[in-house]
Amino acid sequence: MSTADTTNLPSPDPAQIEKTHAALFAVWFPLDQFPLPPDVKTEIAAIADKVCGGMLEAFTSTPTLLAILVGMTDPNKLPFYDLLKPSSNPAVKAFLAAPGGFGGMAADQREPLFSVFFEGPAAPASAMVAMVLREVYLSGIWDLPLAVSLTNILPPASFMPDPGIYAQTHAPQFPPSRLYYDAAAKTIRHRDGPIDYIVVGSGPGGATVAHQLWAAKKRVVLIEKGPWVVWGSMDTRSYPALMYDGDRAATTDNGIILRSGETMGGGTTVNIDLAFSPLEATIQARVDEWKQKGLIDARFYTQEDVVAAYQWVREVIKTRQLSQHELNQDNKVLWVGAEKLGVDPKLYHLNRYRVGYSPSPVDDKRDAARQLIIPAASDKANPLSVIPDARVDEILFEPTGGGNLRATGVALTMQPPWTAFGNTIVDPAGLKIPAQTVVTCLADNVILAGGTIGTTRVLLNTAKKHPEVDNPRIGRGLILHPSMPLVGVFHRQINLLEGLDSATFVDAFGVMPGFIYETMGGLPAYGALLVPGNGKRVYDVLAGFNVSAGFGVMLVDTPSDDNRITLDANGNTALTYTLSDSDKQRFRTGVALGVRMMFLAGADEVIVPSNENLLGEENFDPMRGSVLKNINDADLVEKNLDFIPNRTVLTAAHIQAADKIGPSPDIAVISTRQRVWNVKTGDEVPNLYVMDSSIFPTSVGANPMQSIYTFAKIFADRLIHGIDTVRHEALKVSAGGEEVLIAGLEPAAVVADADG
Repeated sequence: MSTADTTNLPSPDPAQIEKTHAALFAVWFPLDQFPLPPDVKTEIAAIADKVCGGMLEAFTSTPTLLAILVGMTDPNKLPFYDLLKPSSNPAVKAFLAAPGGFGGMAADQREPLFSVFFEGPAAPASAMVAMVLREVYLSGIWDLPLAVSLTNILPPASFMPDPGIYAQTHAPQFPPSRLYYDAAAKTIRHRDGPIDYIVVGSGPGGATVAHQLWAAKKRVVLIEKGPWVVWGSMDTRSYPALMYDGDRAATTDNGIILRSGETMGGGTTVNIDLAFSPLEATIQARVDEWKQKGLIDARFYTQEDVVAAYQWVREVIKTRQLSQHELNQDNKVLWVGAEKLGVDPKLYHLNRYRVGYSPSPVDDKRDAARQLIIPAASDKANPLSVIPDARVDEILFEPTGGGNLRATGVALTMQPPWTAFGNTIVDPAGLKIPAQTVVTCLADNVILAGGTIGTTRVLLNTAKKHPEVDNPRIGRGLILHPSMPLVGVFHRQINLLEGLDSATFVDAFGVMPGFIYETMGGLPAYGALLVPGNGKRVYDVLAGFNVSAGFGVMLVDTPSDDNRITLDANGNTALTYTLSDSDKQRFRTGVALGVRMMFLAGADEVIVPSNENLLGEENFDPMRGSVLKNINDADLVEKNLDFIPNRTVLTAAHIQAADKIGPSPDIAVISTRQRVWNVKTGDEVPNLYVMDSSIFPTSVGANPMQSIYTFAKIFADRLIHGIDTVRHEALKVSAGGEEVLIAGLEPAAVVADADG
């Protein structure tokens, strides 16, 4: 599309930008349209003014959002300005002609302008701007404190009353660090000799490998980009400071909202912990396919190996299976809907304490940091060395002749620690390295476990200087498991914030066609994004927040080389992703079945988070959206839903498969020994390994966390006992005082819940 040259145009006056912001706030929070008593409306208006001011301050300090506000104030600065100029639409003409742009328009023209942005001549570029504005305004407006007043919910406790004091009294006590910083050489060293292993990343893969190598008496340094929160001081689930890109991340077209942990414990610290056993049929089908195609070394992934490794995971992480009495009304909606559809719902395993049993009143998660990293770092004889707030930028190498090389360590940049609440463990090794300092850390072996995004970033950065590892496969074939939430509105109380937030799932369609249903919940700030239509429509639904229920349909997507992770001009990761036609068709079927299940469970109305014309209506307006009132509407959804970016809300929290494992460098980045391929020689880099979700050849078939833990245990055993040494270990349990050997059984069938 053609764009106007805006380089030399003056920026709008800050007062005009403020007026634009106020007008946008009013579009998405039209208080005068809310059916509230006058005295209540006055109180809400006072709260809204404070929220509006805080949002303006945040938006104008965020370059991307500020640029959009500038463009909405001075339309000449919009990249699609030339496409708007010929329009005869009254709202567009008013927008282009009004002094101050959006803020200077008549109020009754503002909402129609959004309608044009979503499906007018400047789309998809204008639709992206419209959706970004919709997302940031609604999520800010419907956060606390407005949500409490308008939805009649009790705000959940996210922090201990004084997290700083709690952290001081509950922080783990570590022995003196064996690391020290050589400031002259800008190098981190170990007092006892060479470092055996550097592990980059502390999620389920990195924490497991670091823990096992520590248990094998190795000198191990674990490096984590994000902060280390003192367990129990806060509810860490999806807290922005602990998430990739501050929890503002999306694919390059803004079509899918991305959720990924960037903190000690990685995703295990921030997610809900829906723990799919790697022995579930949907996962085993994928693993069996990988073995048959030679993409992984089948000798190490026998049923006995996986059972034994997963048993270790359950015992160490304290995974437990839920019981029927723990289901709240929200979870029962999916359960009842599935049964009435004729498929069997299931109860989750969770890496969480039973309700009421957690030693912290605000956190119940058994994450990798608590279960694996803290015990290893607390060892007085050979403590695991941990460095939080440190971004690994690249791998360092030395040549070994004949075009081969070996890793010698990593270069890393110290990050400013997150200390907003005084509840993080800062510099536990006492290195005292200033933030933004670039240093090195040398080791005999390096293991990348930074998750799909983090590991890909390190590999791409490293490839710039080292053609030996510049594999064109790095970042390609990205899997996201895109998920669409569905909301049901009932004529009875649901109170989805009471009890367990997620307890049920349906995987009857997990192998074929390839989608899974999972109970989901969320606060009003998340729910607001799911309600299509204008600000009044959002209010009407959220005002009945306690009679709403939700579950999501997650697609088991297929890899495509066009879906990939790259680095932008500033060296930041960019995720490009488009659903294939076949994946769209399967996804449509999954959404339509989900709509049917919601109606079968008793919903009066079902909300699909899309402002596409789902019902095929004439004169459809995306700022009104579609309202599903009948189970037969599912047929129209299956026919008309096209998953248009910035018209339909999709989320993704299972980022996988960008650095695939395989038998040769022409089809894979990582060898079946989990070493990085040298593309110049066709050999492996002998001491550079990867162990995280990025190595999966395809989707793992379900929520991947338990599989990552399990595969990391298998990999750690290979490192310790010999990378090619086969050690089949069947599961042994006690039965009536005798030890019984059990092969090929799901551990949940033979092991009691770890909580007792």
